[in-house]
Amino acid sequence: MVFLLRLPFLYAHTLAKTNKKWLQKRHRSRWWKRGHFPRVPRDTVEDVVLNEVPELVQKMAPLGVLFFCATFNLCILQNLKDSLIVTRLGAETLPLLTSLGVLPLSVVFMGFYNKLVSRFPFKTVFYFAIAPLVAAYAIFSYAVFPIADFLHPHGLFNTFASAVPTGLHGALKILENWTFSSFFCVAELWGAVVISVLFWSLANDVCTVDEAKTIYPLMGVSANIALVIAGNFIKFVNKSFAGGSMQLSFHYLIGTVIVMTAAMMGAKLYIDKNIKSHHSDDDEEVQQQAAKQKAKKKGTFREGFAVMKGSPKIMNLALLVIGYSVSHRLFDIAWKSHLSVVFPDPIQYQTALADVSVWTGAATIVTMLTGKFVFQYLGWGTAALATPVVLLLAGGVFFGSSLLSVAGGASLAVAKFGAMAGNLTQVSCKAAKYSLFDPAKEMVYIEMDKDEKRRGKAAVDLVGSQVGKSGASWLSQGLLVCFGSVAASMPAIATLFTGTLMMWVVAVVRLKDRLKETEEQRKAAMELQKERERERQVASAVHDPEEAVHHSPKVVTLPGATEGPISNGVAVNGNGKTRHIERSKLTNGAGPSLLVRKGHKAGGNGFVSVSDTELNEDASDPDSKVTPR
Repeated sequence: MVFLLRLPFLYAHTLAKTNKKWLQKRHRSRWWKRGHFPRVPRDTVEDVVLNEVPELVQKMAPLGVLFFCATFNLCILQNLKDSLIVTRLGAETLPLLTSLGVLPLSVVFMGFYNKLVSRFPFKTVFYFAIAPLVAAYAIFSYAVFPIADFLHPHGLFNTFASAVPTGLHGALKILENWTFSSFFCVAELWGAVVISVLFWSLANDVCTVDEAKTIYPLMGVSANIALVIAGNFIKFVNKSFAGGSMQLSFHYLIGTVIVMTAAMMGAKLYIDKNIKSHHSDDDEEVQQQAAKQKAKKKGTFREGFAVMKGSPKIMNLALLVIGYSVSHRLFDIAWKSHLSVVFPDPIQYQTALADVSVWTGAATIVTMLTGKFVFQYLGWGTAALATPVVLLLAGGVFFGSSLLSVAGGASLAVAKFGAMAGNLTQVSCKAAKYSLFDPAKEMVYIEMDKDEKRRGKAAVDLVGSQVGKSGASWLSQGLLVCFGSVAASMPAIATLFTGTLMMWVVAVVRLKDRLKETEEQRKAAMELQKERERERQVASAVHDPEEAVHHSPKVVTLPGATEGPISNGVAVNGNGKTRHIERSKLTNGAGPSLLVRKGHKAGGNGFVSVSDTELNEDASDPDSKVTPR
């Protein structure tokens, strides 16, 4: 009776808890709005207040804004600097600017960055490091570029050209147009400083390893979307606002860079206020000490070459990296020089580069989404060969058209066709590199042991990357010194380009054979290990009676003077009657009438071995069927 009286209250209490959970889920304090009693309203934006944003989305959104804006600015700056230098000074100045301008300035700026890290909190380093770059871009665009003709020492080239070899005329042009050269070098720092150092340092500071597995791939998609949008934006500005004026183009595009940088700082400020670093101060000290020890233990070129000499796998891997760096650098100089012939106007040249950026971003997104299927269905070798084969085929068409144009026997249509082939080569090469070449290169380290992986990666990074990048720049400059111009050295560039790609292809084939041998050896070792494990189990079964119950063959026999044979599905007992066995899978669980004799195998006596047998029979009834337990 008492329970019946309490039942309504128990029901009301349960309903109240359910209602409370429903209201908490929707962040409400009541069921209805005032004036709408007793109707329960539908969910609206005003009713649902998201006070707790998921942590992953909270990190992904500002980091995505940061990376998008940084890549957007990188696309604009690359288009501006290349269109300014190639059309005004010539493509012959690019190797000199890279070797004698960008490299020393990078060293100086990294020294400045290290000073900032040592003197200021890590959160403020981002602002102090990015501010000088943006200030330099703004000063050049709005103050220096309008009076560049007044600042340049015109006549310097004409005065000293006769005393300097033809291949070094680019150095005189760099000095004479020193403001343009300075902008090129500072603009070249954006990718190395803002993206490679500042952004990824920030991302590694706020993201854990598990979060990075989800966030970092999306950052790659964000960057390529930024390329597509930035390329179309450049074309829109030049068509709608610049009116063919390089100065106006600089004003609008550099202004956009400033606005995007402000958005980056806003996203960084949000991260500073709302997202905590997963590294403690002690972790930072440990990391700094580890970095110092790593710098002390850094290998030399001699040690790197020794590691490559001792491992054919590492040697071929280094040749892959060198092959890409040298071949792409040679192609890049020839392509940009040829592009300036077809598009001599800076705005037209800039628009052509914008088209390449758009197609590069779109193609990279597609190949990033489909690249895993290439590895899955076509294998590592096809994925690793994709980049050199694309360069060889598309680059061959480009160099063929360029050589015809240089020889003077081709029309403007052929030159434009060569420019289109060069654009296709650039787009295909970049897309294949990001989605196929880089993952294929990293997969090679998986098949190495720990020591070989550590030493091999250090050797490839030190020797392969440095020889590839620096060697390509100095090789290009050597060709210019020998032949005087990019156009004159085009046959030599095409020959070296083809030879480098062939070396690259041979290295991939050899590396594929090495990986195949390693895989076969690994499978053989696994089979040998399984065989030894089976032998060990049999040996232990012979010496261990309890283990023998599980691993030794068993024979069902009958007690008494006469032992009947066991046939498929039939058991024979001493009185000659047969009993059908419903399942051939039996175990030692019988009564005194039927036993399992251990250690006997089937032979010519008609007995059949039964493994893991199960027998459950009532021995008192000779006609009963054997049923599984």
